[in-house]
Amino acid sequence: MHKSMGEGDRAAEAAALLGRGREFVLTAKYREAYESLMAASKLAHEGPDLGEESRCLSLLAYAAAVLGHTEEAIETAMLASQLADESGNADARLMALNYLGVALLWNGSHEGAEAVLKPAFELARSQQRPEQCWRPQLNRCFNEAYRQIGLRHLEMRRPDPQRLLLLMSTLEERDPAEQPPSLLVQGLWQWLRAVALAWQSGSSQAAVPAQQALADLCERRPEIGLLQAMLQWLVCELALVDGQPQAALAAASRLMAQCERMQQHPLQRIALRLSCELHEQQGQTAQALASLRQLQLREHRLRQVSMSHRRESAALRLELRQHKREVRSLRNDAQQFQRLSMEDPLTGLANRRGLEQQLNAALTGHGRPENGATLYVSMVDVNGFKAVNDQHSHRVGDQVLQTLAMLFQQQLRSQDIAGRWGGDEFVLAFWALDDLQAQGVVTRLREAVAGHGWEQLAPGLKVGISLGLSRASSDDALQELLLRSDQGMYAHKRACQSGAQADDTVLPGL
Repeated sequence: MHKSMGEGDRAAEAAALLGRGREFVLTAKYREAYESLMAASKLAHEGPDLGEESRCLSLLAYAAAVLGHTEEAIETAMLASQLADESGNADARLMALNYLGVALLWNGSHEGAEAVLKPAFELARSQQRPEQCWRPQLNRCFNEAYRQIGLRHLEMRRPDPQRLLLLMSTLEERDPAEQPPSLLVQGLWQWLRAVALAWQSGSSQAAVPAQQALADLCERRPEIGLLQAMLQWLVCELALVDGQPQAALAAASRLMAQCERMQQHPLQRIALRLSCELHEQQGQTAQALASLRQLQLREHRLRQVSMSHRRESAALRLELRQHKREVRSLRNDAQQFQRLSMEDPLTGLANRRGLEQQLNAALTGHGRPENGATLYVSMVDVNGFKAVNDQHSHRVGDQVLQTLAMLFQQQLRSQDIAGRWGGDEFVLAFWALDDLQAQGVVTRLREAVAGHGWEQLAPGLKVGISLGLSRASSDDALQELLLRSDQGMYAHKRACQSGAQADDTVLPGL
């Protein structure tokens, strides 16, 4: 009891520190956010909730990235992602992938950021979580904009907005009710709209509505320092588009001052690069070199501080390694028990419990192909199975069931479902475009069974099956669907016993 209370106290304190860290991030107090989130991560590490620990580490990675410690941020975000995978927590996984992408893009690893943020967006979209789609897709857009700005600085190339506009279109096409989840995200969205439209048209006039929207957000929430910095960066970018270097330099200077107050090092780096770029364009070599030296000095200092932080992170990771081994062992045991409880020991197929779980998931659309196929369920019964046991022994009967399981798995696809319902009854489920295609599947199953070399198991042995087939509808309950298939199976069995030329299967209600 005492131990349980201790765990509860730690969890409560970790949650409080996490909330405080979020608030520090929002108000651009990144040093305080880092310290609060480091403490939260250590406390969460002592508790059992890997998802909560992953969330703490994800935000810690963001704070580290903003403070300029990008390598530490990447390592921390990767650890958060691993813990999220182990926890099975979808929210924690999306959060970890998003902040790993942010750390990579601030590090200039644009391909790496895209490789992380794209699956994060697709995961959120596949799970129909619109509120989770904004951040990874917005960060993909920002990654592309930042890449174009880097190419302009390094290769004197005018930014090409085409890919940025394409990425943004996926958010512009969303339901208007699905608004960005926070003012900060709204501000970044307006920044992206403004630069994309200005780059596309070659004039800042096209960006005026988005620029004004960002300015309005800054006026509403002056305490969100990052919005103020983004506005100055936008003013600089628009002045560059209009060929006004002095106005751009003044905005870059304001951006630098704002970022120094916030300790927002990635944007400080951008401000220095903009100053260097603008001085170089005007032939002011000494000023450009001064900006470059200031940038190099800043990077050197950051590396020194980052080494201290990484030593702390390394100590934490040594603890986590042992913790993860213990968790993995427990999880493997639990997964083994779960698998055994869902598996038929004779055939290796899903048992009745496992079938019910898989079929109920399929009825909700889980595993549905993108081609809009429909779920079909087939109840299968072995004809004269009692005679197989009586004439050839129960051992041969078991071998027949094992062979049937093998044949079903060979004929079905990996996304289809096969299980032993009980005794000599099986249930198969698969996706098909229409009734004709579904009929073809069960015909192949019946022919595969009929054409198998059963005499290899016992001389004179022959095995046949009866199948029923039913098409799932949107309002079907599992038991209703199985009942229709069961009725079809018995109708088919009676037809076979009568010797009539019946269809391969009976499809009641189709």
